[in-house]
Amino acid sequence: MERCLVRLYRGGAMTTKAQIHQLIDDLPESELETVKRVLEGLSARSLSNRAAAVLAHAPVDDEPVTAEEAAAIEEGERDLKSGRVVTADQVRARLGL
Repeated sequence: MERCLVRLYRGGAMTTKAQIHQLIDDLPESELETVKRVLEGLSARSLSNRAAAVLAHAPVDDEPVTAEEAAAIEEGERDLKSGRVVTADQVRARLGL
């Protein structure tokens, strides 16, 4: 059976969002988990892009570094030099991502 992807919607052409909703409604139940994962990935990427844009336009932190912060930075640098590090892949694996 052939289906029309652009159906009339409230007297006019369907919006992109309405078309996407219709496509999802037309999918078999067995495909919905895959669609959910794809949409979650797109949503996360969009959120990541927005966060990057906000950070790019954020003001420079001009507050002085406290003694406690300086000590933490030095500790991190020592850990890095001595190889006491965890890769992003290891973090994801530990978190089950």
